Amino acid sequence: MDLKEIKAIIDLMRKNDLAVFKLEKEGMKIELEAHRAPVPVMAPQPVVQSVPSTAPAAAQPSAPVESPEELKTTFKEVVSPMVGTFYRAPSPDLAPYVQVGQDIKKDTVVCIIETMKVMNEIKAEVQGVIAEVLVENGTPVQFGQPLFRVK
Repeated sequence: MDLKEIKAIIDLMRKNDLAVFKLEKEGMKIELEAHRAPVPVMAPQPVVQSVPSTAPAAAQPSAPVESPEELKTTFKEVVSPMVGTFYRAPSPDLAPYVQVGQDIKKDTVVCIIETMKVMNEIKAEVQGVIAEVLVENGTPVQFGQPLFRVK
């Protein structure tokens, strides 16, 4: 069973709201369990501007504050397709697959997730520019957990 088949099973689990999937066939056994991590909602932060006392307040344009709904439409997230350990680079002595500010395509490998001693390359599946890395190297991740924010 390859990564594409596992991703297809995960998609079916999402669509049908399944928490557990088990398959045993010809000496192979796979068990998938969905752990839905709560996604933090970012509250809009007020914009604070310093206005010189000699300038009228109306002369200073204010920057628009993005609401949580606007953040969702502005950014896309690369999420973990499985439970495992997140690694930004193919090995500790090599550079990370992607950096903040880097253009990526749907087939760009962005990280590795190690599951049961198997290193799984994770592709972006979105196109844009890496805006933020949301997970620290070497930390455990859950199924569906956001890994990168892409603009």
